[in-house]
Amino acid sequence: MITNKKSVVSVKQDVIDIVANENGRPIPFGIILRKLENDYKDIPNYKNVIYRMIDHLVTTGELKQLKNKSIVMGYINAPIDLAKLKQGTILINSKGSGFITLDNEKKASFYVFKTNLNGAQNGDYVEFAEMQKPPKADLKDAVITKIVRHAKDFYVGIITIDEYNNYKIKVDDEKFYLDIKLDSIAGLVSGQKILIQIQKYETKVAYGSISRIIGHKDDVGVDILSIVYDNGVEPDFSDAVIDYARNLKLDIDDYQRKIRKDLTNLPIVTIDPATSKDFDDAIYVKKQADGKFYLSVSIADVSHYVKFKTILDEEAFKRGCSIYLVDRVIPMLPHNLSDDLCSLNPHVERLTLTCDMIINASGEIGDIKVYPAIIKSHRRYSYDEVNAFFDKKDDLSQDSNEIKTMLTEALELHKILDQAKRQRGYINFEVPQPVVIVDDKGVPTEIKKYESGVAQHMIEDFMVAANEAVTIYAKRQKWPFVYRVHDHPSSDRLKSFALESKKMGFKITTDLKNVQPGDIARWIADNCNNPNLDLIHMMLLRTMAKAEYSINDIGHFGLALADYTHFTSPIRRYPDLMVHRIYWMYEFAKNNVSEGSRSEMQSLLSEQAHVSSKNELRSIKCERDVLAMKFAEYMQQHIGEIYEGFVTSIYPFGLFVQLPNTIEGFIKLENMKNDFYIYSDKTNELVGQKTGQRFTLGTRLKIKVLSANKDTRKIEFAMVSYLKNP
Repeated sequence: MITNKKSVVSVKQDVIDIVANENGRPIPFGIILRKLENDYKDIPNYKNVIYRMIDHLVTTGELKQLKNKSIVMGYINAPIDLAKLKQGTILINSKGSGFITLDNEKKASFYVFKTNLNGAQNGDYVEFAEMQKPPKADLKDAVITKIVRHAKDFYVGIITIDEYNNYKIKVDDEKFYLDIKLDSIAGLVSGQKILIQIQKYETKVAYGSISRIIGHKDDVGVDILSIVYDNGVEPDFSDAVIDYARNLKLDIDDYQRKIRKDLTNLPIVTIDPATSKDFDDAIYVKKQADGKFYLSVSIADVSHYVKFKTILDEEAFKRGCSIYLVDRVIPMLPHNLSDDLCSLNPHVERLTLTCDMIINASGEIGDIKVYPAIIKSHRRYSYDEVNAFFDKKDDLSQDSNEIKTMLTEALELHKILDQAKRQRGYINFEVPQPVVIVDDKGVPTEIKKYESGVAQHMIEDFMVAANEAVTIYAKRQKWPFVYRVHDHPSSDRLKSFALESKKMGFKITTDLKNVQPGDIARWIADNCNNPNLDLIHMMLLRTMAKAEYSINDIGHFGLALADYTHFTSPIRRYPDLMVHRIYWMYEFAKNNVSEGSRSEMQSLLSEQAHVSSKNELRSIKCERDVLAMKFAEYMQQHIGEIYEGFVTSIYPFGLFVQLPNTIEGFIKLENMKNDFYIYSDKTNELVGQKTGQRFTLGTRLKIKVLSANKDTRKIEFAMVSYLKNP
């Protein structure tokens, strides 16, 4: 029989009363415990009972824990200011709570506890009211009052139906927290992946209908298709778009031959990955008697086929770019265009926009000419073939001396451009890219790093030169234009990078104020022997702003260029097509274009640039989601195996570790069994209470694969042992 003054049942109200009596002042855990000690000390393990109740009340939102671990009243029935409603975009974290960023701001300034979301989903544009701000809180608390605009209304899920026709839907997007009710489940069977269109949202339930049956979860390819649909990407073209594209023909008539320069006799070549099917760039290089280089970059004239405001143009704009997944490509244009009519296939005439440049021995671009042309690619090279030639492993005996001389001179020009970009401060982010090898059923059999050779870097340099040249030319003409811009990194991110990298022995050799690209390039060069350089490159990349499309030219920080655009890939990127159109409207066919058409096109540029930036982010997310899923599927085959890796992120509840093949997994604190680890906010470390062992970014360790879940795309490791840095 319990003899204490109060029972366990009363703990909840007593804790709430103590916190409420503070009238908004934070109260530490220990003081709450002392105030309740006399009433509950007769209950076995009374301290744990009180602590667990406080944790429970924090989880439910009735109490709130501040950064200093003190407690204040929570989010339920807290006073809100309905007189000052605001709007912003909400992002929801893995714990189910949200962070709101106001328009024209880059950082979140409001926090929404999960009980106050009121149906808002990740990415929604919402109206919200501010709650009373507790002392020392970094973010203001808020309550969602209205969803202004949903980020998406289509979700992918798997349906389970029992023998009584009762069903449940597990949504792939783990941040979607509502139950789903369908208007009909006719024709559905258990285990199918379905695309659901939500018609109505309530605080706990969403009502929808079936938009598409993707297939059974075990069918080959359904796993990737589910991710594609869930990211709002339509993998197939409509019949109307396909019919329109099918009617397009290669018809180089007398008019086209009159307005275009004939380059078919030049030994122009394409150099691409061996698996490529669409070739939108071709090159020709000639070293001149004065030591300067003539570089000609010919780009597929997609604008000749994809006319402004046609059904094909609208579809390309909606897609924004091609998406490259593990075992397939979702193209921006139908295949008869991307793989045939527009593709610069060998030994056939193709229409191009060509940029000719004269480049001196210092890598400076002199004369620039941009014009419509007709070319005939004399050879389709793979990167591997050209790299073998450069390495003197293949003499390309089947090719003409003219082409081999051209490749040799192209290599010489590449070395000049490479030196020039390093001198101007180009930042080379050497972050390894994964390659996933799958079998005929789509199951990953190997994951390795992508190896990039000289030929890849050479073509990249030539494309950067062409992109810069067409931008310089357009700016001279003062045309409305679309730029590829990359802003300076924020001072806060740079300071954070400096603090973290210093722990890994990375020396920052210039002032952090007014950092220029050359400064960062110098840091990397001065620390070239740092054993943590792979991680530091990753951290630097996270520090950088995101590149985007804009009608305002602020330069490209990462490339250390004042003027830059995307011109060289119109088969797979819509902004490149926009740039081509500008050249046609303002230069090549200006006498055949009305001022009204030019004005209409110009009025759309800003919105098209903005949407193109959003579509690019969507494609990146889709590609990353597929990689994460295939990583987990691969690691399912390696449960219990031991690997070595290094720490890439640290949190109060555990840390992420990356393996040499770029796969990352998470180690929960409970799976670091050699000690009890506490997270240090000030130093961003996990510190062992008995051993004093510290886990920081870059710490190397052995891990064992505990679990991998293809559906959630999560991989879990356990720590085996700590490794010393090399």
